[in-house]
Parts: sequence; C-alpha cells; structure tokens
Amino acid sequence: MKRKMIVPIACVVIAVAIGGTLALRALGAKKAGTFQYGEVTKGDIVNTVSSTGTLNAVNSVNVGAQVSGIIDSLYVDFNSTVKAGQVLAVLDTTIVASQVFDARAGMLRSRAQLSQAQAEYDRNKPLFENGYLSATEFISIKTNYDAAVAAYRSTEAALQRTLKNLEYTTITSPIDGTVIQRNVDAGQTIQASFQAPTLFVIAADMKSMQIEVNVDESDIGLIKDQQRVRFTVQAYPDEVFTGTVRQVRLQPVTIQNVVNYIVVVDAVNEGGHLLPGMTATVDFIIEEKKDVVLVPNSAISFKPDPVVLKDFIAKVRQNMGAAREEGAGAHAEQARGGPEGRSGRGARGSGMRGEGRAFSGAAGRSGESGGAGSPGAPTRVFYLDKDGLPRIAFFSPGATDGRNTEIKGSAALAEGMKVVTGFNKVQKIKGPSKSPFAEPPHGPGRH
Repeated sequence: MKRKMIVPIACVVIAVAIGGTLALRALGAKKAGTFQYGEVTKGDIVNTVSSTGTLNAVNSVNVGAQVSGIIDSLYVDFNSTVKAGQVLAVLDTTIVASQVFDARAGMLRSRAQLSQAQAEYDRNKPLFENGYLSATEFISIKTNYDAAVAAYRSTEAALQRTLKNLEYTTITSPIDGTVIQRNVDAGQTIQASFQAPTLFVIAADMKSMQIEVNVDESDIGLIKDQQRVRFTVQAYPDEVFTGTVRQVRLQPVTIQNVVNYIVVVDAVNEGGHLLPGMTATVDFIIEEKKDVVLVPNSAISFKPDPVVLKDFIAKVRQNMGAAREEGAGAHAEQARGGPEGRSGRGARGSGMRGEGRAFSGAAGRSGESGGAGSPGAPTRVFYLDKDGLPRIAFFSPGATDGRNTEIKGSAALAEGMKVVTGFNKVQKIKGPSKSPFAEPPHGPGRH
C-alpha cells in the first residue's frame, strides 16, 4: 500500500509565488542585456513647416535713363550710400543742349509770326465790325491769327520738353538707400527707347529685409499672418534669424508640376549679415510648447517580440502548475493590474506581478499602433520601475516634432525614467528555445 504525502495548499501557493519571484528576477537580469533604453526628459516641442526662399530688400528701386547718350561722369559705385536727390551720374549734354537751342529759336520765330498775325487781326477787326470788311475776308485774317497762337504754344512746349531732357541727363537718386547694383561705366553709351535701361538698383533700407518663400499647397493652410518664423542662411549656418509672416500671396506658382504659393516674411537685419539674393532655409513655427515632459518616439513605436511574450507567459503557467490552472488564471488577471492606477501594489508585492502586468498587457495590445502619429489617442510605453523591472504606462500623446512626443495624463512617467526603445542584437543560443527570456533547464518550476 502506497503512502500519500499530504501537503497543505497554503504551502504550495507560497512555494509557487517564491519560485515565480525568483524566476522573474532572474529574467529581469537577463533582459538587461537584451533591451535598448531611452530616457524621459523635459524640454521644448516645436512643430514646423520648412521651405526655402530668397532674401531681398523690402523696397528697392530700379534707376534708369529717359534719354539716350554717353555716360560722361559716374559718381557712385556698388554699396554707396545715397540720399534722395543725390547725383548718381551725368550724361553727355552736347546733343540735348543743341536741341534746346533749336527749340528756343523755333519759339522766337513763332513769336514773331504771332506778333504779325495779331497786328493784322487788330487792324481789321474794327473794319469788320463797322461793315467796311466782308465776313469772308475777316475769317481768313482771324484763322491766320489763331494758327500763329497755336504754333507759338507748340514751340513753347517743345522748348519745355528739351529743357526737361536736359535735366534728365543728370541722373539722381529717388530715395535714400544703398546702391546694390550698378550696370554702367563711364563712357558707356545708353539707348533709351521703349523701355528705360536700368543703370542702378537702390535698396531703400538694408536693416529691413524680406524673404519670398515658396510653400507647397499641402502646407499653405498652416501658414497665417503674423506667424513666427525662424531661418538660417548658408553664410552663417550656426546663427538663427527670426521673422514674421507679412503676406500670403493668392497667386499660385507651379514649380515642377507642384502648386506653390509665395509667402512674404519680414526679417530684421540689425547686424547687416543678411544680403539680397541669399537663400534662406525657413521654418514656419506651427506649434510650440515649452518645458514639457517628453518621451522618445522609438519607445512609443516599440512592440515586444511575440515569441518573448509567449515564452514568458508559458513559464508563468508552468510555475503555477497544471493542477492550479484555474487559480493561475485568476492570479494572471491580478498580475495584469487592470488600469494603471492599480500597478503600485503589484510592484510592492512581488516583481512577478509588475512583470506579468506589463507583458501580458502588451500581448493584448500587440496589434495597436501606439505611435506618435495619432495625437490624442491613448498609447503606451514600457519603462523600468525603481526596482529595475519592466512595467507598462499608458498616456495621451501631445505635440510631437518627429523625434519626441509630449506626455499628457500620466502620473507614472517622470523625468529621468528609463523607457524601452528596442531590442539589442543577441547571439543565438543553441537549443530548442530562442527567446531572450529562456530559463536554464534547472530553473524554477514544479517540485
């Protein structure tokens, strides 16, 4: 007759719990070599739309010539600072001056003819009024007088025109500013025909610049008036300049089959570093948050290997024993911990509860995206608690800049905590189990 050994149920439960805890801590030590970790930090989140544009002066004037001639004298050069009315260049006046003399001679001739016609008119007018002169004869006299008046006025206008052309031979600055372009040299002949040739380009104020930025149609809805802008130029790659959006032009511009809109950005150039024609790399600040808790996006997108989860859960069930499978299911539910607020007791009671909750919870959510691309949707990360054991935390993601995401609504995650971001590459272990959580053959189990 075989003797049966009766072991109290309480002793079995205690033995299983102790064995599971020792197994979990052994697994935690093995996991330290298989996970990659990031850190929860505090910092700023800036969400931007980037594009490029060209720097120009806010107000620039093309100075040309209205008369043809040879540049006789040149008084300014590139980068010359000029005032309104200052002489920039003078054309040769020989031809224009002769035209003035000719116009004056023509005016004197027409004045003499007018005097003769007026005397004839004054002499015959009383005769016509008293009936000594017929109407036909008087009409001819009056017509000659009116034609002489018109001819005299025409010669006056011609003289004024030639005098004005003589003034145009002296080219002056229309505004205060800086000469940024000079297209002529002394002795050069210029020809003014249907379009005045551009001799100089004068920028009104180099302390105020503007950037004309081409923004893609997919991003133009995010650009608003008075929006803050930061930009850099290749000449000063380590210096960040700032500006504001002044205008969003409604006229579309097609560049390589892509519809763009020109956005005008005002920029201050107090240091004089910004020059016309520079290419600016512009960031339109769409969203900005200061001093918020941040988690790496790689921690949000991290998904545990299903093989690891399956192996871990199987070992928990093995430790609980086939005879206690129903009780093990209740214990596993308690290990999951439900909402995050109940995870504290599991961490204090035994490492197995915190570990079981974290990875069984992850198994139930392995199909969720949990990425930073779904702002406001609940997501999760794995982190290390104060005992160095992996746990899971849920939170609502806020703003993101593509590298980090703002943490909202989580009391578990704080600055300085380690979060799991991925797996390290490990060497394959010979044997039936390929899980990084695999126990040695003599590990904890049923006795």
